Amino acid sequence: MNILKRSILSNNSIAVFCDRGILFSLCVLIFVLPVSIALLDSFAALAIFFYILKKANQIVFNWPDGTSNLNLLGKIGFFLKGFAPPDNVLNRPLQFLVLIVFISVLQSQYPCLSLLAFFGKFLKSVFLYFSFIEAFTTDKRIGIFLNVFFASAFVVALSGAVEHYYGVDFLRGHLISSGRVSSSFIDPNGLGAYLLPAFGLVAHFVYQAAGKNKPWFLQGALIILLILLISCLCWTYSRSSWVGFLSALGLMVWMDRRKTLFAAFLLLIFIFIFLPSLSNVRHVTLFNNSSPSYKNIQSDLNLKASGRLVYWKTAVLIIRNYPVLGTGLNTYTRMLMRIPSAPFWYAHNCYLQWAAETGLAGLACLLWLLFALFQGGINCCKNMKGLWPLTYLQGILSGLFGFLVQSFFDNTFYTVQLGVLMWVTIGLAAAVMRLDSYPSKSS
Repeated sequence: MNILKRSILSNNSIAVFCDRGILFSLCVLIFVLPVSIALLDSFAALAIFFYILKKANQIVFNWPDGTSNLNLLGKIGFFLKGFAPPDNVLNRPLQFLVLIVFISVLQSQYPCLSLLAFFGKFLKSVFLYFSFIEAFTTDKRIGIFLNVFFASAFVVALSGAVEHYYGVDFLRGHLISSGRVSSSFIDPNGLGAYLLPAFGLVAHFVYQAAGKNKPWFLQGALIILLILLISCLCWTYSRSSWVGFLSALGLMVWMDRRKTLFAAFLLLIFIFIFLPSLSNVRHVTLFNNSSPSYKNIQSDLNLKASGRLVYWKTAVLIIRNYPVLGTGLNTYTRMLMRIPSAPFWYAHNCYLQWAAETGLAGLACLLWLLFALFQGGINCCKNMKGLWPLTYLQGILSGLFGFLVQSFFDNTFYTVQLGVLMWVTIGLAAAVMRLDSYPSKSS
């Protein structure tokens, strides 16, 4: 009996250690995400290591009792199931997504490239999602993570503000280009996509803190952060990110009609500050490539949607040729070489490029996963018991929705930093949805 007790205590201690390791790794990951791909990959690997260590320990601990009556196939199944995440709303669509992507890799036009992307990028993102579901089981842990995310977003936005006023950001030394800020990211569109999840969360936090009479310094800090995020988003002059901003506001109102006036106030800022500045800086309007006050037609602007329609037609051509399972992960640019006179550029639409690489089957599974996330999240918002977990979830869903809409016009999924950010945000949403199913814990 004493040996059994010691074994149980040992098993629990390892589980707690691994959970804290995952929390630490993911907090550092979200903080360094905007500035260092190397550190991002390192701490992503560390989080996954702690996840696998925890699961492996549980398998070893439960093996004698769990496999005593199983045959060989049953034992293999027990082993594989041991590494699965806890039950959640995304398990089934994610299983199909991984299966379809793997089959697509097996029949890839460039198998080596696809296998490298599958194990080095896609599975890494999936296991990061697993790590969130496994370790973020209390609102305290989620709160710690969000505080680190807010701190990182503040530094990035502040760097963008410095770039706007002084011409160079202090994180990476990027020079401002054509009046558009990029802060630590390669281009303004990337910065705009990064800001959207942060904006969604902070906007909901500002509303909730004001409504619950939180301390003045907390309200002031959140308002300053919101102003900085919105200003930096404006200075990107990224039309795709601005459409994402409007989409985030729309979902905010859809989920909670009490926020209509707050969203309307932010919309007025967009109408009277964002839109006039777009015409002055980029000489375009939100949906057209020329401003009435600016008639100098640039070569790129001769193409509708800044050339996107040409890129999209090329992606559709690839989808028609490989409709079911696509050409394989990480093969899009190679396939462009086979098309005479095709523009050698990404599709500028993540969903079309995903369909080109994984087929309509892969796109259907991805959309199924996203639909399940938002359907489950919105339903959960109606029944969420805690006020701040509800605020977390509404903010995450709003920001993620804006991010996903922005991805319809850009290559967001296909950049290392923003691809990880998307899966981290999905994991965060799923973890918050499961909060009510856990008993209260202190850490």
